[in-house]
Amino acid sequence: MPYVTEDYYWKFGGEPVYSADFPSLCRRAGEIIEEMTLYRVSEDRLEQFPEAVQKRIQDAVCAEIEYLDANGVSDLDNGADFQSAALGKFSYTRGAGASGGGGTAQSLYSPRACRILYPTGLLYRGGGSPCVPYPGDC
Repeated sequence: MPYVTEDYYWKFGGEPVYSADFPSLCRRAGEIIEEMTLYRVSEDRLEQFPEAVQKRIQDAVCAEIEYLDANGVSDLDNGADFQSAALGKFSYTRGAGASGGGGTAQSLYSPRACRILYPTGLLYRGGGSPCVPYPGDC
C-alpha cells in the first residue's frame, strides 16, 4: 500500500500533478524517503510509528512528490544537469561561471521533505545532535 493516496496529496496542498503520473511519482518519492531515513521507514512499518510521526512521513512523501514533479523525476535521478530550460513562461539559464562539477548538481532530496522530517529524528546519522543534519545530508 502506498504511503499516500492522491486525495491525501491534494489535502496536503501540493502543486497539481497529472493523475496518470501520480502512482509512479508516489512510488519514487516513497523510495527516496526510505533512503533519506536510512531505511528506518517502510510502507509496511508505517503504522509502528506514533500518529504524529506517521503524518510527518506522509507529508514528506507529498513534498517529495511535488519536488520530483517540479524538477523532472528521471533527470534528477539520473543526475542530468542542464545549461538552460524553459517551460511556458518559466525559463532558467545557468550563469556563465557555473559548471557541471563540484557540488552544483541538484539534490534528489526535497528540502521541504527534509524540514518536515527533521523533528522526527529519522534523519539522524549518528554523532553530534540528532536534530542537526551533517553537511551534505538532505
